[in-house]
Amino acid sequence: MKRFALACLAIVASVAPPAGVRAVTNESVAHNVPYVIGFHPMHSSQAPYLGRLHLNFNHGIVSGTYTDLSTKPGSPFANAHNIPVTGNISGSQIMLDIRHVTFRGTVEGDKMQGSATIRGGIYVFAAQKGTPGSGR
Repeated sequence: MKRFALACLAIVASVAPPAGVRAVTNESVAHNVPYVIGFHPMHSSQAPYLGRLHLNFNHGIVSGTYTDLSTKPGSPFANAHNIPVTGNISGSQIMLDIRHVTFRGTVEGDKMQGSATIRGGIYVFAAQKGTPGSGR
């Protein structure tokens, strides 16, 4: 999983957090925080599916939207645009629900990583705070 997280973060290496956005916690209130997320089947070397999250954090409650950025076919969220995201954060643990798929993981600074069960298979994910192609 660590190797996937590093590979996924390399894909979104041009992503940078917007100025003034700090790490989120269950005590935080932050609105419209952008993340780029990549995920693929565990133990797979295929390129990850990519998406953009815009998340709101309000004292442990997470809400927001997900938009599919994948160019490869087969994404479980293919062509999705601004679909609802709900979840929660407690300490370093985060849970995000996107179209009844639950992503569970940890947050460390500007990064998230963890896993989800999609179509009966375990997928691993990594997310980086920022916007795609920002170059910062």
